[in-house]
Amino acid sequence: MISIDKSSKISLYKQLYMQLKEQILTGKLIAGQKLPATRELASDLMLGRNTVIAAYDQLLLEGFVKSVTGSGYYVEQIDFQNSIFLDMPSKIAALSPSILTTHYKYDFQYGDLDYNCYQTKTWRKCVLEAFDQIALQSKISYTEHQGNLQLRKGLADYLHLARGVKCTSDQIVITSGHQHSLEIIAHIFSNKDWHFAMEDPGYNGTRIVFERNNHNIIPIPLESDGIMISALEDIHNALLYITPSHQFPMGSVLPITKRLSLLDWADQNNSYIIEDDYDSELRYNTLPIPSLQSIDHYNRTIYLGTFSKSLSPDLRIAFLVLPESLMTLYNAKYQLSNCSVPSFLQIALANFIRCGDYQKHINSLRAHYRKKNNLILTYLQKTLPPCVKIQGTSAGLHFILTLDASLNQQELISRFAESQIHVYATDIYWINQSVCPKNQILIGFSSIPTVEIPESIEKLSEVLRNI
Repeated sequence: MISIDKSSKISLYKQLYMQLKEQILTGKLIAGQKLPATRELASDLMLGRNTVIAAYDQLLLEGFVKSVTGSGYYVEQIDFQNSIFLDMPSKIAALSPSILTTHYKYDFQYGDLDYNCYQTKTWRKCVLEAFDQIALQSKISYTEHQGNLQLRKGLADYLHLARGVKCTSDQIVITSGHQHSLEIIAHIFSNKDWHFAMEDPGYNGTRIVFERNNHNIIPIPLESDGIMISALEDIHNALLYITPSHQFPMGSVLPITKRLSLLDWADQNNSYIIEDDYDSELRYNTLPIPSLQSIDHYNRTIYLGTFSKSLSPDLRIAFLVLPESLMTLYNAKYQLSNCSVPSFLQIALANFIRCGDYQKHINSLRAHYRKKNNLILTYLQKTLPPCVKIQGTSAGLHFILTLDASLNQQELISRFAESQIHVYATDIYWINQSVCPKNQILIGFSSIPTVEIPESIEKLSEVLRNI
C-alpha cells in the first residue's frame, strides 16, 4: 500500500520513489513483477502523471526496475543476500506503516550454497596457516599483478588433471570474481576493432559487463544441443562467449562436432572463444565434460573459471587462462596493475590445492549436490504434472521448467508467490525477447536444506497442478 502525505516537506515524487524502493527491498514487490501503469497509479494516488514518471525514472536509474518498451516497468532481479540494505533502518516507516516484508517459505533461488568451504576444517586450517606464513615474512609486498605464483602453479596442475586445460602458470590471471575476469577481457579487446557475440539465452552478467564497456552485443540462437554454428558464418574479428559444458541457463552440453566446428570458425575468422566453465565440478551422472580449451590446437580459447560454486561466492576468487598469443596484449594494459585478491586468501587456496584437500572438498561437494539433485528428481517424477517439461537436471544447481499454460513469466511468479514460493524468471537471460518462452521459470535448489526438499518440491508441484 502506498501512502502519500501531501503536507509533508518531502516531495511527492520522492515519497513515491522511497516507498516503491522499500517495497522492492523488503520483497513486497518481487523480481519480475510489473509496476502499475503510470496513468493508473497517478489516478489511484491522485498525483500528476509526471510525478509517477519521475519516481519510476529514479528507480530505473538506480537499477531497481527495468523498462520494457511497449510493456512498462518491471522489478529487476537483485540479490539482496548480505546486502547493506538489509541492515538499514527504514527511512520511510512513518510514511508507509503498512509495508510488511514478504516471507517466502520456499525460495528456489539460484546461486546461494548450503555447502561451502567454511564447513571444511582443512580450509579454515589453510587460512590460519596463510596468516602465519605472512606473519613470518620480513616484509609485506604487493602481490604480482597476475596473482600468487604458487597458486597459479597449483591451479595449472589441477586444471590439467581435472579439465584437460593446457597452460602454464604464466597464462593464468587471478581475479576477484567472474565479472572482473570479463572486465579484463573487455579492456584487452577494443570495441572498435572487435565484435562481441554470445549465446541467446545466456548469462546476463556477461552481457552487462560488455555493454558497460560499449561493446555491441550479437545474440547467437541456441539449438537443442547448444549454440547454432550456422549463425556465426558472417561474423569475423569477434569474441564469442559460450558455456559449452553446461549451457546457462538451458543446461545442454555442446557435442564434439560443434566444438570442433567452433574452433575452426575461430581460427578462420580471426576470433576468440571465451569458454565459461562456471560449474564444471557439478556433473552428477556422467564423467565431467572435457573443456573446449583442451582440444583447441589453434590457441583461440580464453578459459574462465571461478571458485564461487566450489568454495563460496563471497570469497571473490576467479581466474582466466589466456592463450600465449594474448599475453603481450594483457601485459601492455595490466603490467602495472595490482592483483585485487587478498594475498592471504591466495596463499590459503594454494595450500588447499597443493595438499589435495581441495579435490577432497570437490568430491564431497559433488556427492552432496548429487544426493540433493537425485532426491529432487525422485519427487518431481512422483508429483510433477505431465504438462510440465523439465530441462537441465544432469548437472549444476538449477533446472528449467516449461509449463503448458497461458500465463506469462511474471504471472507465473505471482501465482507461486501466493503460496509463499519464490521462483525466478528466465527472460533476463534473453537478448531477443521476442523469442523468449513466456511460460518458463528457473528453479534453483542449492540453498534448500536436503531435509526440506520433499516438502518444497511437493508444494512446488501442488501449485503447478493448479495452474
